[in-house]
Amino acid sequence: MKTILAGGAAILASILAVAPASAAGPATDGAFTFRLGGFFPSGDSEFWETNEAAFTLDHSDFDGVIGGVGYTASVNNHFEVGVNVDFYAAESRSADRFYTDQDGFAILHDTRLDTIPMTADFKILPAGRFARRGADGSRYVRRPVPYLGVGVGLVYWKYEEEGDFVASDLSIVYDRLADSGLELEYHALVGIEFPVSPNWNITLEARQSWAEATPGGSFAVFDAGELDLGGTSVFVGGALRF
Repeated sequence: MKTILAGGAAILASILAVAPASAAGPATDGAFTFRLGGFFPSGDSEFWETNEAAFTLDHSDFDGVIGGVGYTASVNNHFEVGVNVDFYAAESRSADRFYTDQDGFAILHDTRLDTIPMTADFKILPAGRFARRGADGSRYVRRPVPYLGVGVGLVYWKYEEEGDFVASDLSIVYDRLADSGLELEYHALVGIEFPVSPNWNITLEARQSWAEATPGGSFAVFDAGELDLGGTSVFVGGALRF
């Protein structure tokens, strides 16, 4: 999935790069944004490692689609702030690595991870968004507009396992284990915008996020440690500037 996204981003960048070198500048107050892409969990925690050892499961099985909306406000030509809400969900079926049922069939259960990151971004535009050109002082959009930044937020998460499991007496039981919560998140990002009209931009962005939760509820008895909720996100999006 990463290869497909990277290839698509490269093709899009090539198309946009041959567009006209500048476009008339719109108002600079801000932009409404939307985006769609892929999320690739880091899986760097004891909880993931424990599950991967016990079941035919890998954190890469949860590579999935993420998308969201946001608002970006311009502070000045080189600094912007934004807020975003994104949505991600992925599910995977796995089997016990060490046991089968009495007929030799795999003992299966489904695992699902849902997250809703609610974040704030602080962006630096090294080259600025606008250049002042012409005797009349008209401003024109720079093309492209690279940016980088950092951010913080909260991520709502829900983790669930449902299906058949091997009990302590080696019997096979059906169960549903679930927990959810709200955790602190922080992230770093880098991106580039391609203005295709005075009020419309195409955006490519990558971000790395960090967040951890301690599953309790049904999972408390297992004492499996921290669940890593972080990972890498790659987005293609649009921005309606006004």
